[in-house]
Amino acid sequence: MKIITIEEEAWQQLNSRINAIADYLKKQEDKSYDDLWLNNHEVCQYLHLSEKTLWRMRTKGEIAYSKIYGQYFYTIGAIKDMLNANAIQSSEKFVEELIAKGKSYIEKGRKLKTDKK
Repeated sequence: MKIITIEEEAWQQLNSRINAIADYLKKQEDKSYDDLWLNNHEVCQYLHLSEKTLWRMRTKGEIAYSKIYGQYFYTIGAIKDMLNANAIQSSEKFVEELIAKGKSYIEKGRKLKTDKK
């Protein structure tokens, strides 16, 4: 086993660069779930909202959605945008929980399109 010594300042610079790379990769990973679609019930459940509140947000234009055969769908990206715009007071915990739930749906068989055309 070889022991390599470096100055403390060099170590701190190296460590900060490694952390910056890790943060960048984490952000890149999270964006892959921004295109995942959730239905009305899922959004209400994860954001702890009633369907009436979500309806009000749709009618006021506070959240982007799509309507297919009478059912509403929202992307995680649209929900994150709404949360970041302070339409709802939120914490990073809610966003992380939403992403974790989205990942669990993918693991259960829902497909996520990663290629954009």
